Amino acid sequence: MLGETISFVRRNLFLVCVFVVLSCAIVVFSEYNESSHGGSTQFFIALYVGYCVQATILNGTGRVQISQGMVGFGGYIWKNFLILLVVMAVAIGGPLAFGAASFSMGAFLLLCGGLFAIIYPLLLALVGTWPTTGIAGSKSGLAEAFARGQHGFPPTFLRLFAGIVLPPAVSFLLMAIAASMSYEADAVFQGGKISPVALVLLVISQSLGTLGICYASVVLARKFQFSEVARNSSQGNAVSEISEIFR
Repeated sequence: MLGETISFVRRNLFLVCVFVVLSCAIVVFSEYNESSHGGSTQFFIALYVGYCVQATILNGTGRVQISQGMVGFGGYIWKNFLILLVVMAVAIGGPLAFGAASFSMGAFLLLCGGLFAIIYPLLLALVGTWPTTGIAGSKSGLAEAFARGQHGFPPTFLRLFAGIVLPPAVSFLLMAIAASMSYEADAVFQGGKISPVALVLLVISQSLGTLGICYASVVLARKFQFSEVARNSSQGNAVSEISEIFR
């Protein structure tokens, strides 16, 4: 599926670059104005990227067809938002329920971040095809998505974990390396001026993040597609071949 992700990026390179530039601009603008609203805007852009990837795969067009409308986009947004809310409630509420409120702020944030990094791809592996149904024009609900997620859960989880968690981890590692070399890479604006090192790391970080989103979206779209073909197929061989993909 990495090959499909690279193929999507290659065929839609201009659009992907636009997404990366927009993400970088939001981070820079939020930092310049000391605003906290950049995260929600970035999340919306990430969802739109995922929508474009999945719509392209399910429609078999190979390229993003913006002129053909945005079928199922509304449902895709609110379903993903609901999944995120559940993950945040568990990642934050769980530690608080077990006495993590006594931890220092740094330790608490680290614990919540670690739980989020595990729970989010885990929940997407189970019900991540639920938002995809609207794009495909399917009426199947959350229960059907859970049934799809149960089959081939381990490889799906690992793929989603790689797409969602590894890009930020690599970005963090690059920032740590830059810090060890006496570069301040944690903020684009330093002393009223733009830091070239921080700006380059920001572009790399957003590029890796966009690539990860594309990969995770490909995984979920193919998961939905293969599951639907297997469910509707009357040939045992087809079901067997499709099942091998997520074993």
